This record gives sequence, C-alpha cells and structure tokens, in this order.
Amino acid sequence: MTTRFSPDSITALSETMLITLWAKATETMRADGILHDAEALRMMGLIDYDFDKFTKAKTSQVGGCGRAYLIDNITRNFIAEHPQAVVVQLGAGLDARFERLGRPAIAAWYDLDLPEVIEVRRRLLPESSNHYIGASLFDEAWADSVATHGKPVLLEGVLMYFEEHEVKAFFDMVSRKLPGAEVVLDILPKKLVGHAKQHDALSKMNTKPPEFKWGVAQASDLEGLHSGIKLLSQTGLSSICRKRYPWLLRLIYLTAWGLRNLDMQIVHLRVAGFQTGIR
Repeated sequence: MTTRFSPDSITALSETMLITLWAKATETMRADGILHDAEALRMMGLIDYDFDKFTKAKTSQVGGCGRAYLIDNITRNFIAEHPQAVVVQLGAGLDARFERLGRPAIAAWYDLDLPEVIEVRRRLLPESSNHYIGASLFDEAWADSVATHGKPVLLEGVLMYFEEHEVKAFFDMVSRKLPGAEVVLDILPKKLVGHAKQHDALSKMNTKPPEFKWGVAQASDLEGLHSGIKLLSQTGLSSICRKRYPWLLRLIYLTAWGLRNLDMQIVHLRVAGFQTGIR
C-alpha cells in the first residue's frame, strides 16, 4: 500500500507548490486541457491536503497551466537549438517539466529548490537522469556547478516573491557566473505587488500567503535592472488563458489598460557577462 504524504510542516512559500500541482493535475483531467501532466495527477493523489478549497480559483488554475505551457515551449525550443544544453529549473517545487518534455537527453538538467522542498520532491518524484539541488536561489555554489559544463544554459524561475535588490543580486550573479545564459521568468505587473491577499488561490492557503514583492510596469523595464539584460521575447498570459478566465476578467483583458496593467508576462532574456560582452 502506498504511503500518503502529509505536507503540514512546509512553509508558506513552499505551500504555493501545491497550488501549481493542483492546477496542472486539474488541467490534465480536461479533454481540452492546455497541457497534460500525468505526474502532477499522480502526485496529487499521494498528498493528504484539502485541494478542494482551490476549486473556485479558476483564474489561477488556468493561469498556472498557461505559464507552464509557455515556459515548456521556450525550453523545448532552446533544447532544439542547443542539444547539449544545461537547463536549471529554479524554485522547482513539484513541477514535472523534465518529465513533460520527455526527459530530454541534454548535457544536464537540474531542479533546484530549498532543501525541505527537495526532500518532498524526492519522495514524490524521484530523480531519473536529472539532478536535484537543495539550495537557495542566491547560493552561488549551484551556479558554479552549472558553469563547469561549459554549455549553453537556460534558467527558469520565479522572482516575484523577492525584493527588487534581491532580483538585481540574482542577475548580477548570473552575469558573473553564467555569462550568456538565457533566463525565462513570469513577470508580475507592478500594480499587483502587495496584493497576495486578493489572489484567488493564495488566499485559501493554510498558512499566511507569501507577499508579492516585485513587479515591473512593462517587460522592457527589465533591461534597466542590469546592464547585461537583453529582452528576447515576451508573451502575455492572457493570450493563452483569456477564454477560460471568469467573464469580467475576459472583458478587462480586451482593453489596453487591462493588458498593460494586469496581464502577467512570460519573458525570455539573455544575460551578458561583465567581461565577455556576450549579447
């Protein structure tokens, strides 16, 4: 008999991984789903947690899957262009991107998160040919390890829960340690910073929800964070999810104001090094 896992001891920030897991598992059960994630469905069945409380969080449910769909595509294209790539999923939680993409045979795939999260991840989704790292996003040791491969690097992550000075420190580290690396992020509109309590899923968590601390008015503002950042592309999440949003939100996203001020962006960046001048 399979032992079910109870996540009672995880922190508020780590509890958010259960929301995205629920979102993907729920999407997988739809015939018209944006993505299919058999591992998410399997893992949700192993966790003792009241996922039903998220049932009405329709915006977050489809939004989480739209985000995953867009980042999956960017990652797939990067690997097609660089078959010997190194991919690092930062703040991996319980996301099974490696499995969704068919366990690509690249130079290396790393899934990084805090040690307590990696412990949970190993119990629910053991490593295969990928590698897990239990460390902080800001721990330079993981970047040193990635650099030793000497291959093209793609970093995928979430930075909205950090202060702007921490975000700048992250890009400074990438510039120094992994010059030329490409980065994929979801970017929160600045008007939503400080409004986690109004979030349709975060507000239902057992613990106090982590606050949104960083956002930008427009994606091009990212190039002002660090001299090495070059914006390669941006895609509004509503372009994938709008038809599934509640009707009022659908109407808002038909307006220029709504797209400019409320639409989360999936952005693809390249970060040049101080000395290499890679662009």
